[in-house]
Amino acid sequence: MAHSYHQQGYDDSRFEGRVREDLLCSICQGVLRNPRTCQNKEHPFCLSCISQHLRNSHTCPECREHLTPETLKDPPRFLKNTLSELKIKCDYNERGCPGYVQLGNLQHHVERCGFAPVMCGNEGCGTVVNKKDKEIHERELCQFRIAKCHDCKDIKASQDEMKASQDEMKASQDAIKENVDEIKQTQAEMKADQVMFKAEVSQQFQRMTEMLNQLLQGKNVNNNGGQAIGPAAPANNQDIIIFGGRWPEGGDDILNTVEKFNIAEGTSTELPQMNLARTSSASCVYNGDVIVTGGHDGKAGSDLIEILKMNRHPLRWTMFDGKLPVKLSDHDVTVYEDKLCIIGGYNWNEKKTSDAIYELSLAPPYTVKLLARMLQPRRNHRAEIVNGKLFILGGITTGWPKNGTDGVVVYDFIKNEIKPCPSLYKPVSGMSTVTWGNIIIVVGGQDKNDQVLNDVIMYHIETGGSERLPSLKHKRRGASAVIMHDVIVVLGGWNEEEGYLNSVESFTMGDDQWKELPGMKDKRQWSNAVVIPRN
Repeated sequence: MAHSYHQQGYDDSRFEGRVREDLLCSICQGVLRNPRTCQNKEHPFCLSCISQHLRNSHTCPECREHLTPETLKDPPRFLKNTLSELKIKCDYNERGCPGYVQLGNLQHHVERCGFAPVMCGNEGCGTVVNKKDKEIHERELCQFRIAKCHDCKDIKASQDEMKASQDEMKASQDAIKENVDEIKQTQAEMKADQVMFKAEVSQQFQRMTEMLNQLLQGKNVNNNGGQAIGPAAPANNQDIIIFGGRWPEGGDDILNTVEKFNIAEGTSTELPQMNLARTSSASCVYNGDVIVTGGHDGKAGSDLIEILKMNRHPLRWTMFDGKLPVKLSDHDVTVYEDKLCIIGGYNWNEKKTSDAIYELSLAPPYTVKLLARMLQPRRNHRAEIVNGKLFILGGITTGWPKNGTDGVVVYDFIKNEIKPCPSLYKPVSGMSTVTWGNIIIVVGGQDKNDQVLNDVIMYHIETGGSERLPSLKHKRRGASAVIMHDVIVVLGGWNEEEGYLNSVESFTMGDDQWKELPGMKDKRQWSNAVVIPRN
C-alpha cells in the first residue's frame, strides 16, 4: 500500500454514520488524512492535497491568506483526537473483512489483517488469496502443491502437528513481544506529550489571544453580567472589589467587610462595609454599580439586595427597593437587558435546592417573573451569559458534594427554552467562572469525592469540548474569580491543607503558570468579587 502521507482523504462512505463537515478536506472532499492547517485561521486540509495545491499557489484555498509548505502547521490536539475516534471500514472490506475499526488504529489493523491479499508461494501457481487462507491453499487446495507421500502419511501427519505446535508457540511469542513493544511505545508517547505540553499550551493561547483581541478591539467586556460599562481600560488601571464571605476568626464569622484590591500595585484598602453580613451571596455589575443579592448570615437566608454606587461620594451601600422572589443562598445572578436573572440556589422558604430561573426588573415596580425550570435543581453552580444566551454549569443537586453534577444547560432568552449541552470534564461544584470570548473558564471547586481542586478548565460553548489550563498554585473551593481583558485573578477560598485563604493569584492567557500576588486583608471563602474600572 502507498504511504498515507501521499494519499488524498478517506472516502466518507467508509465511515460509520455521517462524518461532520468540519472533518472534511475542502480540496478533495474526503475525510482528512494526515491533516495540516493554515497558519492563521487553522483551516484543515489533507497533507497530500494542500502540498499539491501549494505547488501552484502560495495562498490558503479557504481564507486566501499567505501560505507555504514551510508555514503549514500540525492541527490542534482536539481535531486529531476527533479524527482518531471515527470508525472506518478496513481497507480490505471488499475482500471480506467485517466491521469497523477506529481510524487511529486503522494502519495497525491493516498491517495485520487476515483479509490482505497475498500470492501463493507454490512454484507455478501465482494465485492471490487472503492472508489467513494462504497456508490451507498452499497445502491442500493449490494444484501446484507438492503431492503427499501416501506410504509415509502417518509420519507426515506427525510432522504437520509438530509444525503447527511450533507455529502456535511462535505466534504466542510474537504476541507477547508485540504487547511489550506497544507498552514501550505508549510510555514514550506519554513522555513526549508531557515534554511538549508547555510549548503547545503557550502557542495555542498566543493564537487565541491574538484572535480575541481583534474580536474585542475597542470594547470592555465585564464577566459579571455581560454589560459593557465604559471604554476599555488597561488591566493595570482597574480595581477589584471583594466583599462578604466567611472567615475563620471568632468562630467562623460571616463578614460584611469590603476591600479594594489593585492588581498593579498589589495593595488592598478598606471600603465602606455592607449593611448586612453575607456569605454564599451572588453579585454582578450593572451600569457601573455593584449589586449583591441574597446569601445568609450563618442563621437564616436573605432576599435583600443592596447596591454600591461607584459614582457617589462618599461611597456607601444602599438597600435596593426590589427583593429576590424567595430567600436564597448558593445561587448565581447576572444581568440581561436591564433585568436581573436569578439562577437556582438554596431556597430557604421551602428548605430545598431550587431549579428556578427568575428575572427581576431593575426599574420600578421591580416585578418578578419565573422564566424557566432547569432540568435539575442546582446550588453552588455558576452561570454566564455568552452571545446572548445563559449557560449554567455544574453545582450540586442537594447539600452534599456526592450529588455533584457535570451537567451544562443553556437558556435561550428569545425562544424561552432550556436545552442540555455537552457535559463538563467531571462533576464540579463550588467553583468560580469567567468568560473569555466564546469560552467559559472553570476555576477550582470540589469534585464528587469532596476533594478540593486546583483545576482550571476551558469549556468551549460552540463544541462542548474542554481543555486544561495550567493548574492553580492553591486548591480553592468557594473562591472568587474575575477577568480583566486576558488576565484572570482568583481570590480567597478554602482547602483542607491551608484552611481559609487570603491569597491572590493571577494568570495571563498564553502563559504557562499562575503568579502569586500579595494577599487580601481578610481570609475569605464564599465571598464575591467584581471588577470596577476607574473613572
